[in-house]
Amino acid sequence: MVIAKHSKNNLQLALDICRGQWLVANAEALLPIALDFLSHIPPQVEADDFTPTAFASDTFGRSALTDGASPGQKCVVVIPMHGTITKYDTCTSTGTTTISAELLRLAADKNVVGVVLDIDSGGGACNAIPPMVAAISKVKAMGKPIVAHCDFCASAAYWIASQCDAIFADNNMSEFGSIGVMVQILDSRVNRDGEKVITIYANESTDKNLSYRKALDGDFSLIKEEMSPIVQDFHTAVKAGRENLKFDAPGVLSGAVFRAAKAIDLGLANAMLDLDGTVENVFARATYK
Repeated sequence: MVIAKHSKNNLQLALDICRGQWLVANAEALLPIALDFLSHIPPQVEADDFTPTAFASDTFGRSALTDGASPGQKCVVVIPMHGTITKYDTCTSTGTTTISAELLRLAADKNVVGVVLDIDSGGGACNAIPPMVAAISKVKAMGKPIVAHCDFCASAAYWIASQCDAIFADNNMSEFGSIGVMVQILDSRVNRDGEKVITIYANESTDKNLSYRKALDGDFSLIKEEMSPIVQDFHTAVKAGRENLKFDAPGVLSGAVFRAAKAIDLGLANAMLDLDGTVENVFARATYK
């Protein structure tokens, strides 16, 4: 098994920011970075390090996949999903088109008995979700367990995690949720120093340009409608993927975020396990089906 190196597209992030719909928690904190990026100011964030790793069945010691597993040696692959999720590779992120392709390639290896998605993300772009959901479904069809090990797992990241066989919180401070959709609009009708950010949380829409113009004039009804189908798809996917989810509990499907113990109680996560424990769980699932 070898890990392919992928080039990063420095323009893709700008395109995604300009055109994309996002499922992301704490977007207000990310907005200054986006504005600086579009203003040609280099973002003060580190590029992520996308390097899948493997745990061997005999030692549980982590080892890089570049050297491959020994013939017949069974292993569990750990796929990192850290930071803001995008569909395509950018200068700061590895896109889900790359992650999903690598996931499928590694899962197809006869030595790989199962997969862990190691998630630490507040979410990302809506169009980044389908490649991962499709890949997870294909791994399941191979008969191999795939589970999510999470620290921060919100919005689009939780949508992806909810499709796995199980979700494990890394520690008592781990957070889950933000099952909802929001949009931010930059009102640039005033000067640069006086730009106004409008944040809107969901309801329905038919014409994106019309809804944008109405929002600038203070009418948020159409842009709320535009978000509703995404919210409904999000809810349907999470309910299907998390059979024991207490979806009627306050906050669960309305965007609240919960610490690990409460998330487990609500069915947002299965249990609390560190990464070693999560890998061991996958080995057990692969062995006992």
